Formats: sequence, C-alpha cells, structure tokens
Amino acid sequence: MAAITLNVHNAIKALKESGMDEKQAEKLVEVIADLQNVSIATKEDLRASTDSLKTDLASIKTDLDWIKKLILAVGIAVVIAALKYIFLG
Repeated sequence: MAAITLNVHNAIKALKESGMDEKQAEKLVEVIADLQNVSIATKEDLRASTDSLKTDLASIKTDLDWIKKLILAVGIAVVIAALKYIFLG
C-alpha cells in the first residue's frame, strides 16, 4: 500500500489562501498528519488473531466436553443414590 505524504507547509498555505485563519489551518493540518500515523492491521495481524481465536475456541470446546462428562457422571450418581434410597430404604 502506498503511503500518502502531507506537505505541511503547502497545506497550511492553501488553507490560508482559501480564507481560513492561520491557527485553524495549522490545527487542521496537524490533525490530518496525526491521522496518517494511525497504524492499520495487516493481513499478518489478522492471521495471528484468527489463529489465537481458533486455539482459544478449541480450549473452550475441550473444557465444555469435560464439563458435560462431569455432569453426566454426577447425574448417574444421583440416579443410583435415588434408586438405592427408594428400593433399599
């Protein structure tokens, strides 16, 4: 991606010629220059984030599988205890 450079002097001069106050022109050019310095996520950044999310989701799935098995075991234990209580008193 090509970077766009801002000629500060020419930009302020053009804004002043169009009738803008010098302080306003300088501030506007400063804001635009700051916006150009904002970093953008690259494809590699997105790929790394995607890989991280996939790893996290796999971990969550494993944890959920373990919790399901635990709930099943507790349920079976409760049913057995209830049957023993009912039939053996």
